[in-house]
Amino acid sequence: MKRNTLLSVGLGLTIALTGAAGLTGCSSSESKPAASTQAAQSTADVAGDLTTARQAVLDALKDKAWAQVMLASDVKEPTVKYGLMVMPFVKTAKAERVTGTVSIDGGKFVIEAVSAADGTTWQIDQDGTITEAKKK
Repeated sequence: MKRNTLLSVGLGLTIALTGAAGLTGCSSSESKPAASTQAAQSTADVAGDLTTARQAVLDALKDKAWAQVMLASDVKEPTVKYGLMVMPFVKTAKAERVTGTVSIDGGKFVIEAVSAADGTTWQIDQDGTITEAKKK
């Protein structure tokens, strides 16, 4: 029984390593990805952070129409500090920076995140639309 298990595991590892080596060899390329591909990858990098931050702000606005909502990693649950609603939010390593204090004007807001991969700044609005931020 143990011998069969060892053979099965050994065979499985051999097949997996052979497949990985084959894929690495086939995918090796000297060409660089197109700019649009890089932009899409950058968007995907911070999209999770942006949508999580947006949802935190929307959750804060369910109870009261706040003028500002703060996103902070040092709180475990929504709380009011200094007259601001503070919502728990922890950015991932994919984002270099995410807006900490979100200003809300008539229900409209924008949250920005900077991609750690390439430094591109992306933004999400209250409707969930993600776009590259215009350079100021």
